Amino acid sequence: MKKLALSFAFIGLIACKNNQQETTPICKASTTSQITYQNDIQAILIKNCLSCHSNKEHSGGVKLEDLSDVKFWAGSGGLYDQIIPFGGNPPRMPKGYAMTDCEVLMIKKWIDSGLN
Repeated sequence: MKKLALSFAFIGLIACKNNQQETTPICKASTTSQITYQNDIQAILIKNCLSCHSNKEHSGGVKLEDLSDVKFWAGSGGLYDQIIPFGGNPPRMPKGYAMTDCEVLMIKKWIDSGLN
C-alpha cells in the first residue's frame, strides 16, 4: 500500500511539473524601457567584447571599456556593423559566436536613442 501511495505521489509531482508553463524572458529592447550604458550595455560589452577590446588588450585598435570609446565606435556605426550578420555571413564580432538577438537589439536601441 505504501508503494502504491508513493507511486501516485510521484506521478502527481510529474503531472504538476508538466503543467507548469515555461516562460521566455522578454527582451528589454522590445519594451518601452529606456536602455542605458550603465544599466544594460556595459554588461553586454563585458560579456562579449572586453576579452579582446579592453584598455589593456585592444585588438585592431578598438577599445570598448570606457564609455567615451564605446560612444565613438557606436556613433560611427562601427560597433553595430560588427555584431550583425551581413550578406549571409555571420557577424564578425565577437569572434567564434554571435551575441544573442536580444543583446544586438539592445545595442541598436541604445544607439538609436542617443547613446545615453
